[in-house]
Amino acid sequence: MRLTFSTNNFLNSVLCDEQGQQLYTISTSGLLNSKTTVIRHDQRRGDNIIGVITWRTYRDTTIWFEATRSEVAAKSLLPSRLFSSSRAFTAPDGKTYEWNMWKTNCVLEVQGTNLQLVKYHRRNVGIMSPSHPPYLEISPSVYHILDFVLITFIYVERMSRRREAGARAAG
Repeated sequence: MRLTFSTNNFLNSVLCDEQGQQLYTISTSGLLNSKTTVIRHDQRRGDNIIGVITWRTYRDTTIWFEATRSEVAAKSLLPSRLFSSSRAFTAPDGKTYEWNMWKTNCVLEVQGTNLQLVKYHRRNVGIMSPSHPPYLEISPSVYHILDFVLITFIYVERMSRRREAGARAAG
């Protein structure tokens, strides 16, 4: 499955499948202590908030999941590791997955394997290869935890972009 972002801003975008069906809306409000809300659009069940990330400047960022009706500190769910650009987590299915934050693409794998389950493709303006908007390429093997995967992707991609910005600023 391919989920295409309607804008280059992954924090404020609508995600559509290959048929153009809107599946998710991601919206972020606020500046210092902002909130990112993720809504799933379902033709049968309507629109439902599936998660909220509360970004905090001076305290821990938290992630609230509708599926478990719980809020967790992002750094405990997706802890950083010394000298590593990956973040591992245990999903509701009991498996441990790992987001690898490469220079331009975040990739989700089953921890300890090189099997790519989700890959984020940033927008390409079409200079060296065909133009395309940003999208997530998703394996059917994670459809059952797709809401969880999307919410953790948003967190990890923001951390990746912050790291890139810090590296650019450092020169």
